[in-house]
Amino acid sequence: MRIVPLMLVLCFLIGASQAQFIQQKTFALATGTLQDRFLAKGDFNRDGKLDVLLPGMSASSQPELVVFPGNGAGGFVAPIITPITANQAGIYIAGDVNGDGIPDVVITAMDSITGVPQLGVMLADGTGKFKAPVLFDANANRGVALGDFNGDGKMDLALGGSPLTVLPGKGDGTFGSPVSSAFAFNLGIGCAATADFNKDNKLDLVASGGVLLGNGDGTFQSPLIIKNAYCDIAVGDFNKDGFPDLVSVATGGRNLVQVLLGDGTGHFNKGTIYRPGENAGVWGFVVDDFNGDNNLDIAVANSSSGDVTLLMGKGNGTFTFGKSYAVAGSILSGDFNGDHKADLAVTTLQGFGVFLGRGNGTMVANVAQNDHPAGAIHLADFNGDGKVDEIEFGVSIGLGAVFLGRGDGTFGSRILLPNSCQASNGVVVDLNGDKKPDLAFAKGSGGGVAVCIGNGDGTFKDAVIYDAGVQHGQVVFGDFNHDGKMDLAASDIGGVSVLLGNGDGTFQTAIPSAAGNFVNLVTGDFNHDGKLDIAANSNHEITVLLGKGDGTFRAAVTSPNSNGVGTPAAGDLNKDGNLDLVTATQGGSDGLNILFGNGDGTFKAPTLLNIPGPSAFQIRDLNGDGKLDLIVAVPSSLEVMLGNGDGTFQPAKSFLAPGNLAALGVADLNGDGLLDVAYLQQSSAPGAATLVLFLNQGH
Repeated sequence: MRIVPLMLVLCFLIGASQAQFIQQKTFALATGTLQDRFLAKGDFNRDGKLDVLLPGMSASSQPELVVFPGNGAGGFVAPIITPITANQAGIYIAGDVNGDGIPDVVITAMDSITGVPQLGVMLADGTGKFKAPVLFDANANRGVALGDFNGDGKMDLALGGSPLTVLPGKGDGTFGSPVSSAFAFNLGIGCAATADFNKDNKLDLVASGGVLLGNGDGTFQSPLIIKNAYCDIAVGDFNKDGFPDLVSVATGGRNLVQVLLGDGTGHFNKGTIYRPGENAGVWGFVVDDFNGDNNLDIAVANSSSGDVTLLMGKGNGTFTFGKSYAVAGSILSGDFNGDHKADLAVTTLQGFGVFLGRGNGTMVANVAQNDHPAGAIHLADFNGDGKVDEIEFGVSIGLGAVFLGRGDGTFGSRILLPNSCQASNGVVVDLNGDKKPDLAFAKGSGGGVAVCIGNGDGTFKDAVIYDAGVQHGQVVFGDFNHDGKMDLAASDIGGVSVLLGNGDGTFQTAIPSAAGNFVNLVTGDFNHDGKLDIAANSNHEITVLLGKGDGTFRAAVTSPNSNGVGTPAAGDLNKDGNLDLVTATQGGSDGLNILFGNGDGTFKAPTLLNIPGPSAFQIRDLNGDGKLDLIVAVPSSLEVMLGNGDGTFQPAKSFLAPGNLAALGVADLNGDGLLDVAYLQQSSAPGAATLVLFLNQGH
């Protein structure tokens, strides 16, 4: 764990507030987990309010249908659960198959005796529950779709396969004898859509294999191939010509969105490609009007980055990129709070959440951005425009970059660091007194300490190496000899070395100080003598080198830090004038160790603050009351604990966040005088991390 120092950040003293971030409305399954990415909506209990249906898996591995009844105000009450009593059951598709106005559910199953694949229908009973499945032999491995394919006003079931088959609905939830087309066709698993593409009043089918024009009797004409179309297709009239258009994932990678304009004959010859992110992992769409301009927009679910991106329609078949929001999986739209504005329901790890639409193309949700390097982050004004920018050191060398802030809590495109300035972490500080942030980091493998001077426009000069040939680890900064010039200190195998600064960005020969295994460093005046000290956390103890004020140190003093790991954060938590420390713990109870300083470089025995699985934390005054607070990232949430000023903290407030944290940063990202949080989500793919911005609402 690394606690990232932040320099040159525009922060303002604010009136005391509650430090409230946007708190996404989430609704979790009481037990068990989500079964798959299925998500549906409807008034399942006939109370006139929109409900949400999703698949669950009980703690005993029992598949179940879970309906969350809506309260009409954007919230949902306790779920209504129906067990699925079928062998190897899975949810497939929802639709009203018996004409009562409530969506029913079609499931897949397996005959427990013969092993023959089956489909089943579970009819909604109007209370939020579903009747037991009525099963029949059918193989859904090549996809299914619901629609009135024979024009009798009853819902039919199309099954992909060889041949493509339609089961005519009887209007009561059962189906008649199959009607087959004269060709094989794969509808894909959850990939098909329906519309009248050639305006002949007969329902057609579309999937990644092409368009099937319906004959009106349950059969179809041979496929009309769609160029480059892939799975997850949605339909809408994007250019207002009266003909259905398509949006799909484009072949060539699941990071491409393809909008295809229909010509009214079933052909789609005009298309535009959009890329939500280099590694977004597109897996589904919702078509709706999110900004109230009567033009259809598209919400794109991004699986790899775990967020949703809005494409705002111009009404002519083209789109501009709107904002992205976290945290999201599968998505659907609907007016969940009755304000006549389109909202989004999104799946989370344990249930679902709601992004309430503001009606202007934005959502009440945390803004996210894709394609970040997933390394340590630092927030500072790198181009001198008064707006906070971000630098990210990449886990994969070569991806480190600066992202210039727009002043509204979002950032522009990456500006790659020079190859010689690429690192996994470092410090950001003005080393030459020109009020422009510079970089310093340990080169590793005996490469010494690298210094990259900032140009003041978001770019940097190539690195200059100091103390070459020495194996350094972490770098910290401070004025260790009281000459008003910024110095650097770097851990090494025997302790720490100080590189005194000349004030112009260059440094003198390193001064080594022995301290043994000296790692996880933080600086501060821990003994009140006006001279900068260095504290380290290793081997479950705190070691402090007390500075002499000339770049050298006295003998180390130690204090126990039971189970303490990682880099400490320093601050006066109990307002006694002594610097205190916070570290994470490992082994035994998860949490944070609070170590109150004695004012002589030693610390009292740690007090454990129980909080599950902290992966990173920062000490800041988030609400401007003069008392230091804690911001802690734990699995799937950001925890904010406001300080009482005596070393204790108020109960944590939880805000939904992605898992797999890479780094935290704190600064005023949108210029409103309130401290915000930048949360960088780790990713398995290089350059595919997501930056989630928690903007402080101040109340």
